Order: sequence, then C-alpha cells, then structure tokens
Amino acid sequence: MRDEVKVSIVAAICTFGLAVIFKNVLHEELNFITMISPVILFLVYTWSRDVKSRFNTATVWIGAIVIVTIAIIALYAF
Repeated sequence: MRDEVKVSIVAAICTFGLAVIFKNVLHEELNFITMISPVILFLVYTWSRDVKSRFNTATVWIGAIVIVTIAIIALYAF
C-alpha cells in the first residue's frame, strides 16, 4: 500500500473519530477548522512529499495526525 493511502486512511479515521467522540461522548460542538485538522495535516503531507528530510516519512505524519487528534480531544475534555 502506498504511503499516501496509509496517511489518508489515518486522517479519515481520526476525523470520523473526532466527530463521533464529540457528538456522542463529550456532547460538545467543534468548529470547522478543528474538526478537519487531521485532513489539513494530510494536505500538508501531500504538499511536502518532495522535501528531502528524514522526518518527512509517512510514519511521522501518521504519528502527528494521531497526536493532534488526541490533543484536541484532551483539550475539550478537560
């Protein structure tokens, strides 16, 4: 599976997870930018693919998307 597909799947799952958790668990309403933050990170990944760096890998971007998603949930939960 290509790296772009892996990162996009993680971004989609995190976006869906944010929607479900905020609607059914936290009973909060998110603004639009916060809701699509995993997708924004995916777009940054696709635009920066040509940059040569040891940190510009799919694993790093997947980790960043998951960490940002968890951070958003934690900020609104507490």
